[in-house]
This record gives sequence, C-alpha cells and structure tokens, in this order.
Amino acid sequence: MATTTYALYVDWSGDGDFGDTGEIITDRVLSVDTERGRDFPSQLTGKSIAGKLIAVLNNESGDYSPFKSDGDLYGNLLPGRRVQLIAAYNQQFTYTFPFTFMNSPLWTGYVESIRPTVVVGNVKTATLSAIGPLGLIAERDTRVSLLSSKRTDELVSEILEDAGWDTDDLDLEEGQTTVTKYFSASGSALKALREVEDTESGFIYEKHDGKIKFENRSFRMTNDRSRTSQLTFSDASDTVYAYEAIVQEDPLPSIFNVFEATVVTYSTASIATLWTLSETGSSSPSLASGTANTYYAQFPPMVDGILASEIAGQVTVNEWTTPVANTDYTVNAAADGTGTNLTSSVAISVSKSSNQMKIELTNNSATDGFITLLKARGTTLTTSDPTLVIAEDATSQTSFLKRTYRSRSKWLPTSAEAQNWVDYSLSIFKDPLPRLALSFTANKSGAELFAALDLDISDRVTVTATSNNTKLGINTDFIVENIRHRVTEGNTLHQTTFELSAASGIAGFWALDYGNLDIDTKLNY
Repeated sequence: MATTTYALYVDWSGDGDFGDTGEIITDRVLSVDTERGRDFPSQLTGKSIAGKLIAVLNNESGDYSPFKSDGDLYGNLLPGRRVQLIAAYNQQFTYTFPFTFMNSPLWTGYVESIRPTVVVGNVKTATLSAIGPLGLIAERDTRVSLLSSKRTDELVSEILEDAGWDTDDLDLEEGQTTVTKYFSASGSALKALREVEDTESGFIYEKHDGKIKFENRSFRMTNDRSRTSQLTFSDASDTVYAYEAIVQEDPLPSIFNVFEATVVTYSTASIATLWTLSETGSSSPSLASGTANTYYAQFPPMVDGILASEIAGQVTVNEWTTPVANTDYTVNAAADGTGTNLTSSVAISVSKSSNQMKIELTNNSATDGFITLLKARGTTLTTSDPTLVIAEDATSQTSFLKRTYRSRSKWLPTSAEAQNWVDYSLSIFKDPLPRLALSFTANKSGAELFAALDLDISDRVTVTATSNNTKLGINTDFIVENIRHRVTEGNTLHQTTFELSAASGIAGFWALDYGNLDIDTKLNY
C-alpha cells in the first residue's frame, strides 16, 4: 500500500486559520467522504453541485455535542466554520497555513451541521456535515443594478460580490460573450450565476482550495491539462493506473437533436411613476417629530412570485429618479393634507438597486406630521418581441427520436450569437457520447495515489476498456467532471471515483494554435 498522510481541519474559532486548540481533528476521524464537481457527467446538462464532506468523528469526549457546556468547543460548534481535508503524498507534515502544493487540500468548505449519535454499547460518534462554497451562495440573495456591455466573467464577479463573497476567493477566466444589458432582481445568487454560465456555455464550480472557478467556453480547448491527457486508466493486466470498477452510463439522456435559444433586446422608456404609496387620506402614515420612516419602492411589483408587468414588457428599472419635495413626497400636519405643509423640514435619503429604491424620510420639524404623498419615478427597460432561433438534425431524430434542449440563458446578446450557440451545441450533442464512472483504490500503489491526489476537475485522461476484462470497446479521452473520495480510519483505505464526460464534447473544439481543424477538432464560436 502507498503511504500518505491525511488531516482534517476545522476553524472552530472563526479566526481564519486552523492553529487553535481542537482545530486539528484528524485523530477523531473514523471516516470521511467528499464530493465536488458536476451532478451529471455532461458538459451540457450537468451543473456543478455544492460540494459535500461527511466526517464521522469519535465523540467519546463529548467535544462535538453542542449543548455540552463544559466541552472544549462549547459555543464554537457553529455553521459556516471553514473546513479542509488535506493530503500529503508519501510524507508526514506539520500544520502550515496556507498550505503548500504538497500539503494540498482535497476539499474545502464550511460546516453545515453537527449531529451527535449515541447507541448504547457502541462508540459515541458525531457526524460533521460540510458544504462547499456554492452551498453558501445558494442561500444568499443578489440584487444587481442594471449593467451595460459586461463580459460574462465580470457579471460573475458582480453577482458574487453582491452576495457577499470575497473576491480573493475567485478564479475567473475572461468571458467570451459580452452581455448588452444585465440586471438581477432579488433572488438566488446561484440561479443568477447559472444564467450567466449558460450564456457563456462555460462552467462554474468549486476548486479544491475553496475558490469558485469560472471557465469560459474555450478553457478546455486551451488549458494544458484539459487538452493533453494526463494519464491512462487501463484494463490491461500490466497497467500503471488500474481501475477496479467502471460503469458506462446510458448516453441517451445526453443526446439532443433540436436546440432552441431565445434572444431579447431592450429599449428605455420615458420617465414615469413606477410606484406609489397606497395609504392616503385618513390612512396616511404618521411621521412623528424627530422620527424616520423607511419605505421600499419596487418595480416591477411581484404577484405570487411573478413580475406583474412582464406582460407589458417592462422588466426592470433603467434609472430611478431621486424623489423631489412636493412632487414625489409631501408631509403635512394633517392626514388629509389640509394642515401645515412640513415637507421643507423633512430630510430624505435613498438607496437604489435594479428593481428597488429604499426611501427614508426624517421629520426634522417640531410638529408631528403625516405622509400624504409618496411616489417613485424613473425610466424602465422594456423588452422587444423575443426572437426564437432553432437548429436541428433530421438524421439524429430518425435514430433517437426528437429530443429538444432549450437554452436557459436570458442574456444572449444577438440572434447571430444565438445561432452560433445552437449550431455549436447541435454539432456536439446530436450523437451519442460515452460517459463513465471509474473507481479505484487510491492507496493501492504510489502511482494510483498520485492520480487520486493530482487529478482535478477539467483534467483530461485516457480510458482504455477493450480487453476481455471489460469488453466495452472504449479507448478514448475523457474530461474529469466529478471527484469523490472516501478515506477510512487510520488511512487503511482510500477509494476514489471519477465521473467522466467525453473529451470530444465541448473540449473537442478548435482554437487558434491548438489541435487540427476538421481532423480531431471542429470549429468553435
């Protein structure tokens, strides 16, 4: 068996390192499982999951029992604490932070839950569950004001920054699509990222060091580790990199022979009233002397989660107008507006975003008042009639029946780019592509341990499965899409599984200076 060292760290104190008492929990680990990458090994339909780490810990001390007030970690067993599983090949190591290449993290994420379990007569345990960065992002809302002429990587950065993600924890390739108009109303930051990912035909995922990675659509054609096979997994008896199990997935779910994309363009409407406070007359809100009221003007209004004005084509605010005294807001000593006008003594402050303007009114007069008028004006962005673009292949439809894929992108800038996208996608996915799940015992040999620790998402490998041991007839290149590790107590067993997509998919396109056009690659857009 090959020698390696594993270590599991948790930043219980939340101070940004793993150097405090009880933060090296390696000796307590009974088993640990990790996963990151796509939920399905397809470069079209597979999306990156929120990574997972499940560690079963020895809890005889009760340190991992959140309600044990005399426990060493009491008060610090909290969600969101940083977690890293580290592996060092063929060496022992001491704690350093950040880690060097050879003290490389296999997985990085954040505590989600801790569940102690007691079964009479058995060892007391606690299950530590952690999620990857995308799991945190999925729980956060984003509201990005209207942006013009931004590349897809710039939009990814804007969305994540608005969601509170540290820009130092980003690894972004320059996007190849420039979005004409972009906005994001309140909603899931992860959903917003997915829309940009689809627009680029790129890939957003979690790296082993906890950074969020954005690949543009050419990344796998130009990145050295994606365009050149790193090693060969084989079923031959004398192979260096052997696998113990290989599963060929059904190719049918990844075949599509009709591709549709919709393009929407935008224009700016004239200034108009976009929101009005509905409480007037005897219902006018009071604004006592020396106090402040806060209101949120929203446009378009939401009805049961649907944008009420979408039918009219008005989708977001192009620009809010700062409210003007006695035109957009009035404060009066009487609720019906017949008293003294106090507006000149009212201070206003506003904060604007894509579909919302926060308005705060402060009554600086010595008299209690009522808000008898409050409205918000601005210009809206109006959609054109959508343009539907379609590409299809009759031969594939004859063989596999009609199978339609509709782009989830909201931001394709032109019908020409949409046509490129449907043609590009059809050329890849109209025919069957092999997809594999490949498993092996990582610590069976030094070579296989190196493969388990070295290979990463988007790396290219060769898989041979042609002998009588497998009889799959496969001898081709694949791209790593998903990585799973399982390490048991005492490092006695390390199982690794790679889920693989065919490299002849999106990674099989031609880019300048790379590959042979029409021989082993085809034209990209």
